[in-house]
Amino acid sequence: APTVSCKHPKHPVIMSAAIPTVSLSGGTKMPAFGLGTWLSNPGEVGKAVKCAIEAGYPLVDCAERYGNQKEIGSALASLWKAGHKREEVFITSKLWNTRHDQPEESIKRTLSDLQLEYLDMYLIHFPEAFPRGAREEDIVSGKHQPASVPIRKTWEMMESLVDKGLVRAIGVSNFAVADVKELLGCRIKPAVNQIEVHPYNASVELVKFCQDNGIVVQAYSSIGNVHFLANIDPDNPRRPETKSLTPLLKHPVVTRLAAQYSKTPGQVLLRYGLDRGMAIIPKSVHEERIKENMNLFDFRLQPNEVDELTALDRHFKIVDPGWRNWPTS
Repeated sequence: APTVSCKHPKHPVIMSAAIPTVSLSGGTKMPAFGLGTWLSNPGEVGKAVKCAIEAGYPLVDCAERYGNQKEIGSALASLWKAGHKREEVFITSKLWNTRHDQPEESIKRTLSDLQLEYLDMYLIHFPEAFPRGAREEDIVSGKHQPASVPIRKTWEMMESLVDKGLVRAIGVSNFAVADVKELLGCRIKPAVNQIEVHPYNASVELVKFCQDNGIVVQAYSSIGNVHFLANIDPDNPRRPETKSLTPLLKHPVVTRLAAQYSKTPGQVLLRYGLDRGMAIIPKSVHEERIKENMNLFDFRLQPNEVDELTALDRHFKIVDPGWRNWPTS
């Protein structure tokens, strides 16, 4: 298959032309589609990564906070040994909140866990910094207060990781407009903002702001699974609509479009992200679903259909931790 080569003197990345790419602000390219690994359990995540890469997935999204990087690293090592090439897989990980003061220490541990020499992308997972060792529930309960590590200071240390060849590009995750603005004047502009986007949380202002400023939006939770919340957090007062919202997979607009295009509702929701100019990282540990999620590139939603889905927006976040105080601008 034809390939697109990513210009980087030390670590070229070669990606199949079957999967579209997005241009990053540093001049490199990133696949617009890949595998998410959040909540992929031990004993399952390694198999999922193997299945995805063998099926042609060009990107794997990881994070220290997910607690499964060592298993992913073992899977990657076995794939390289079997003949898959490192430069054909774009690998992302993230800096957790307790490590904002030491990104280099954190990325080196991640590289060890993943059995890699470098990452393609390293993101600040959230703008909030926690004291070392603090758990999320400690911040919510008030046992610990957020740490006073300025985000620009963390970003300067992230920039040094690029200088040292530990990562090819850097970005952010779960940053609101106000958070992103703090970094726009830095030496290296964030290449990506990875955020939750689906029709119930369309994030119109934030997506437009990032795209207008040359920052690629990479969407997670594209299916908008409200049942996930109903199961794990049914009484959270921050999400009063959890029990009443129609699951997006069953919403009449989504099912109508699925029938119209002879696709599944899930494929329509994934295509929605792509057709808004975003990259997507659907998560699954099931072989059939992993392959189904990749079958997106033989149809396209029309602009009015994208608008119809965006009109379902309820500003409803699935990922809404109690310690995160989302800015309003």
